[in-house]
Amino acid sequence: MVKLRPYFKFLFLIGFVLTVFSYSMFQGGFVSWFLFYSVMTVLVSTILIAIYPFRIDRLERLVSKDVLQVGEKLTLTITIHKRAFQPFFFVRVQDVIPRKLGNYKESGSLFFFSFQRRLVFSYTVYDVKRGSHTFEKLTMVFGDLFGLFERTSTINCETTVLVYPRFQKLKSIPANGSPRQLEGLQVMKSFEEDRSLAGVRQYVPGDRLTSIDWKQSARSAHLMTKEFESYQGEGIIVAFDSYCQPGSELMFEHSIELAASLVATFLEKQSPPRIAVRFHDWMSVSVTQRSVGQGLLLLAKAEPINQAVNIIDVIYRDWKGMHVYYVCSELNQQVVKACKTMLNQDVILTICMVSITDQDQIFLKQLEKLGVSVFMKNE
Repeated sequence: MVKLRPYFKFLFLIGFVLTVFSYSMFQGGFVSWFLFYSVMTVLVSTILIAIYPFRIDRLERLVSKDVLQVGEKLTLTITIHKRAFQPFFFVRVQDVIPRKLGNYKESGSLFFFSFQRRLVFSYTVYDVKRGSHTFEKLTMVFGDLFGLFERTSTINCETTVLVYPRFQKLKSIPANGSPRQLEGLQVMKSFEEDRSLAGVRQYVPGDRLTSIDWKQSARSAHLMTKEFESYQGEGIIVAFDSYCQPGSELMFEHSIELAASLVATFLEKQSPPRIAVRFHDWMSVSVTQRSVGQGLLLLAKAEPINQAVNIIDVIYRDWKGMHVYYVCSELNQQVVKACKTMLNQDVILTICMVSITDQDQIFLKQLEKLGVSVFMKNE
């Protein structure tokens, strides 16, 4: 029945024209023939405009931000530059939004006959999700007054938006030392512990109050802040394991936020880390204040994988002598064996998790026996 609907429209239109023509023939007079010729003019114009190809000079998609954080809103503005003489009855423009980008009410607009050379509309996507999202195309549907002709045109217009994970500065992080007791959920040492004093300088807003050297401040009549050497003197690596079982996607996202928070906290304390993210293979990059976006980009692109971490991997050799903060959403026997391999490579290892399940408790006991520190950030 749906396939026959266009034919019913044609039959109705032909019947309507014959009715108007018959009325003009039998009724006669100016009004009758004026009605007939008006209908024919509109009909012929509809056919000609439907046949005439719609051409545009260029298409623009402007975004309010090309780099966002999870939960923010994104406003997009679509501008279609058409040619000076480009007749149309109506055109329906629809932007194709990447899957998983966020929530939106409408991503298109309907334009009727207009002499303007620019067709502009905007829409907003709320609560954007983490990832690298690419808008690839935009569809335009053209029609006539009677709904007889309808053409669809697809225009390619790529726009990429990066949504970084949400992160926060942690007040304290786990330091190298003995594992925490499972009953004490958040045993953490401050950054100033286990670091050697390198000197003092004048206090600037934003410095930690615990770093103020009160004796030097009293002597100089100005607040003086202690400066420490790099954290524990070793290289720091924040490693994120993308393994995730189906149904644990929310915990996976929280774990990514924990990894991003660790990176941001280390950078604030002048201890630039390396960040490593496991896709099918490990990818790593050094992070500084200027290149923090590269590290966050790896975390933004991370997707859950169902392949457990390799027990033996060449990258563990590169981590020799470094302090690795291994962030994961869940534990399994493969992680325990991989940690044992890292310890054999003289890696200082800390497991970082958002929460611990009853199943994780079993593997935690094995890790503690190996001498692995465990850090859990309560949500």
